[in-house]
Amino acid sequence: MNRSRVDHYTGQPGDERGLEGVATNIKLLLKLIEDYNGSKESDQHKIQRVNGIMSILDETRGRVQRFQMNNMKTNKINRELRRSNSDIKSSSVVIAREKTITDEKERMRRELQSSFVVRQSLQALCSSLGKEKQIMACELARKAQELAEMEELVADLKEQNEMLMKKLNSNIKIDEGGNRNNVVLHEMNRTLTHQLQISLDGYRSLKIKYMETQEENRDIHADMEEMEVQVQAGIQRLQGLKKIAEMIAKNDKERKAIKDQILALEQLLASLHMKISKYTNKT
Repeated sequence: MNRSRVDHYTGQPGDERGLEGVATNIKLLLKLIEDYNGSKESDQHKIQRVNGIMSILDETRGRVQRFQMNNMKTNKINRELRRSNSDIKSSSVVIAREKTITDEKERMRRELQSSFVVRQSLQALCSSLGKEKQIMACELARKAQELAEMEELVADLKEQNEMLMKKLNSNIKIDEGGNRNNVVLHEMNRTLTHQLQISLDGYRSLKIKYMETQEENRDIHADMEEMEVQVQAGIQRLQGLKKIAEMIAKNDKERKAIKDQILALEQLLASLHMKISKYTNKT
């Protein structure tokens, strides 16, 4: 038995050795039988040959029995190994499936966490943009009022200048030698022209500021439109996360908790989308 075990671990089957021994014994047995049949009846070695034949038969029978026992044990071990391999494979499949579900849940939790961070950032950004938009609207209204007043002032100055030019021309025709009056009128005209130039410069400056304010307003409008697209994409992403949560949640309670969180975030993004759309439509 020990020799059979050692042969099993060394990779050389002991059963084959046993069968080789049986074949050798059979050859020896045939030789002894042949010698026995060819010997004389008075041969003194007949009894020894018979004893040798019986001994070889016993040894051969023992070898065959050991071979059968070893073969039965080998078959039993093989069955147990196959059963163990099947159990290991099924356990590996279950572990791999559980690991996949765990990884998917962890990934979804990370997605939810990042969505919450995005929600907070969007809230802060929308609040800031809303305030900036109100400030810009007030500034635009004030600049527009100043621009209208400046246009009225320029129109009045132009009208006064035209009136003075008419008076100047009439005075020149009436009194060509009146240098004093001509000088006074010329000075008044120069003063009004200077005031008109200052007013025109102020008008141009206000117009430039007004155009810059409009450009800033367009930039804010573009940012709001970009945010609107991002919020809409976030809503679609949450809808996908909701489907994933329903598939990988372990029980109804966990599925409902995840679904409620996603629904709350989806409602918030929808509200932000409505507010942003309201601002962009106004613009």
